[in-house]
Amino acid sequence: MGSMFLMCGHIASGKSYFAREFAEKNGLRFLDVDACYRIYNGDEKIHENKFEVWILFYQLIHQAALLGQSAVVDTNAPLTSYRDEFLNWFPEYDSHHLIWIDADPELAWKNNCRRERKVSRETFDHLVTMFQDPSPDEGTAVSRAAWSTICRVRNVDNQFQPPEFIKGEPWKYRL
Repeated sequence: MGSMFLMCGHIASGKSYFAREFAEKNGLRFLDVDACYRIYNGDEKIHENKFEVWILFYQLIHQAALLGQSAVVDTNAPLTSYRDEFLNWFPEYDSHHLIWIDADPELAWKNNCRRERKVSRETFDHLVTMFQDPSPDEGTAVSRAAWSTICRVRNVDNQFQPPEFIKGEPWKYRL
């Protein structure tokens, strides 16, 4: 089948940048929820039609699995329960990998302020507060699949550090 690489981390932590580079370097399909917002709303900054957008996003992830394509799935997945949902919905992948882009919240805030698609400080602080750091035992209670690896990549001053595998063995993919 293929492998799924789910991105997680704070908003503006560098997830999308890293995910695109990772997908390109390794010949993987890149799937991001913002593209689905663009399709439905004409602009990725407009977060309307959420139900339809997420249905499309899940269909694209499922389609990649059925085609045997490995995919990098770009969304912030802030809660353990959200990440578990990806394991439950996509057990058809041969392996599931969680990539955590770990950036200091102040760096992420500065990145947010430079982006065209900004969020307010209140929204940003709320999202940072709700984020649950991945742990080595994450996903083990999920019955249909589990994380093969959980990889932490620190973003220090917008420079990605070498990966730290907090679960599983390092894989062959280039970071």
